[in-house]
Amino acid sequence: MVNIGELLELASDGYLKATLHRVVSPPPGVSRLSCAFFMAARLDATVPLLSLSPELAALAEGPQSDPANPLFYQVGENVLKGRLRSHPDVAARHYAGEPQREPTLV
Repeated sequence: MVNIGELLELASDGYLKATLHRVVSPPPGVSRLSCAFFMAARLDATVPLLSLSPELAALAEGPQSDPANPLFYQVGENVLKGRLRSHPDVAARHYAGEPQREPTLV
């Protein structure tokens, strides 16, 4: 399985879809083997909109945006969102009381 991630979903205007990442643990005594590789663009980058052929563009439904997990065109906003969601204890310690900025939403 390859999860293309949210940035390609944004860049392709939803033609490519990010996969919901989840891990299903096997039953006790059964091995699980995985090789994870995570990559992000430069934190100061803005996700560009790719030029799709007319045929592909007609199939693009726009990126899906869940209010509980919004997508941002600013790469750094997406990375920070993921880190804060993955590590709520660290977020509470270091970002408590921080004013919420309005990022560039989809």
